[in-house]
Amino acid sequence: MTEQEQSAEPAGEKIRLPGDSLQPVLVAVGLSLLLIGVLGLWPLSVIGVLIMGAAIYGWVRDAVREHRELPSGNDH
Repeated sequence: MTEQEQSAEPAGEKIRLPGDSLQPVLVAVGLSLLLIGVLGLWPLSVIGVLIMGAAIYGWVRDAVREHRELPSGNDH
């Protein structure tokens, strides 16, 4: 191989994976508390809704920020 072939980037797009996140776990915990609270423990429902709302808000905020950081050629 020539020097130019060795230094060239491989063809195709780079694969980008999202980072680790606790938001899915927090949404699941909030939903679980909400459903348990429906059985008669309404304070758990309130706590579950608050946890779920905060987690979903953070999840969407992170997704929007990651989307804005993508190179401009990837806007679909």
